[in-house]
Amino acid sequence: MKDMLRYSWYQEKFSLSKQVNGFLYYLRKIPFIGKSIPETVYHSYKVKSSLFYLFTILSIPFRFLAKFFWLTLYVGTAHITINLATGAEPLSLPLQPQSFLLGFAIWISLTGVLFRFSKGFESVISQSNREFLVNFKLSQRLFLHSQLLVEPIIHSLAYLPALMILSGLAHQWLILPVGLLALPTAQLAGYACNFWFFKRRTFITNWSWQNWALLLPGMTFAILAFFKRDALNTAFLLVLLIIQIPIFLMSLRSVLAFHQITEYFNFRMEESLALDKKIFQMKQGNEYTRQGLKMQEKLSLDKQEDLTHLTGMNYLNALLFQRYHTILAKGLKKRLLFLLLVPTLFATIAFFAHEPLKLPEEGLIALLPFTLMIMYAGSLGKQITQMVFVNCDIAMLHYPFYREPKTILAGFNYRFLQILKFNSVFASALFLIIMLIGHFHYSWHIILLTAYLILSMTFLFSFHDLFIYYILQPFTKDMEIVNPLYRILSGALYWLAYLNTQLKIASLLYILGLSIGISLYVGIGYLILLKKAPKTFRLK
Repeated sequence: MKDMLRYSWYQEKFSLSKQVNGFLYYLRKIPFIGKSIPETVYHSYKVKSSLFYLFTILSIPFRFLAKFFWLTLYVGTAHITINLATGAEPLSLPLQPQSFLLGFAIWISLTGVLFRFSKGFESVISQSNREFLVNFKLSQRLFLHSQLLVEPIIHSLAYLPALMILSGLAHQWLILPVGLLALPTAQLAGYACNFWFFKRRTFITNWSWQNWALLLPGMTFAILAFFKRDALNTAFLLVLLIIQIPIFLMSLRSVLAFHQITEYFNFRMEESLALDKKIFQMKQGNEYTRQGLKMQEKLSLDKQEDLTHLTGMNYLNALLFQRYHTILAKGLKKRLLFLLLVPTLFATIAFFAHEPLKLPEEGLIALLPFTLMIMYAGSLGKQITQMVFVNCDIAMLHYPFYREPKTILAGFNYRFLQILKFNSVFASALFLIIMLIGHFHYSWHIILLTAYLILSMTFLFSFHDLFIYYILQPFTKDMEIVNPLYRILSGALYWLAYLNTQLKIASLLYILGLSIGISLYVGIGYLILLKKAPKTFRLK
């Protein structure tokens, strides 16, 4: 235990020393003041030592204050939520004892179960921890145990004053032991489960479906706490405490008995380096080509269909989309999954509220302008446009036959239809979800108007990025942007979608006008493209 405490203190000194160096660096950047601070200050042990102890002393009250802030935020959120659910004024005072207990339960759900338990499954070691571990050639076992035992206990002790006050305000003294045990128990349990999987060669990496699934217990506990808030009492806290103690002891025993430390650290180091590489790749190129480059990295040639019956541009484009179909389909599935969270949330609320939730026509009309932002987020238009440039056009535009008017227009039409196919799936799902939330009890003209708006948006988001790409073709052979107008028009759809979330116009005429305006833009834009694209679709 002494060695673990020593490691934690060394790490704290290492972190604060870096903060001192950063503080001195930015202090020297301040006009007038910076000139009076010599560069040799970095070598002055006395100055840096004094600042280190000053930072150490100041960090202690700030830690306590931060914990007060977070618990206050959770209690305030619980109070506002209860008031909204009961029809009272959201900010009405005084706070009820139920608000304190619900806030505490949400804190356990999110900070304990969701964050700390998930922390046990982290496959990546932070850059600062890697530097500390490698530069000082530390024992991996002692470093891991200091992270497992000392770090969460220190965080829990920082909550001590806030938990004492909260337990007094709620008149529930069991809040104190339950709160102090919550963080170390959740983190130890997370590591114990992760080690169990690791010994059985099941590796849980960042962004895997297993990693996302870890969010469910915390979210479920928070939702249950809200709907069953009347059951939050002394018995609830006592049950939590009785559950926590054996989980803490069993998890501690399991963690201390884990002996594959070196193999475990090698796995985490490999994952960390892979993440560093991914971040480096994300910084390559620019925002207008980055998605295309990422798709190029992910490309794997699976079993391909026979395309020998096609010729010319049809064959070239069909081959391109066939190769990237798996990646595009995966992107579409992710978007559909996030979209399906909306009806799932509605169904969950309806289940616990014991009454069906239905979106009235007035609510639907007010909601429709927001669907532009949903379609913007779900569209594959920008991603596919980048794909065709990075993986095809940047090479093919050097050849004269590829710049012929007939070839250019055939390529645009094929690509537009492919984007339309992908976006139509997302748009259809959006339309069905809207109708399901309203139980299909809308008047026929509302249904037709909703369908027209979503159809026009599908064409808009399938057309716009490809259209401005063909009309302006702003890229050089080095993938640099040389046309500033392209940057403006590329962001135009976002601002159109954002503006519609802010206007809050609940009018059928506005929805109809918006749909007609979008249809005119696509129609007129296509006529412009027929005339201009053969002249402008060139490498700059």
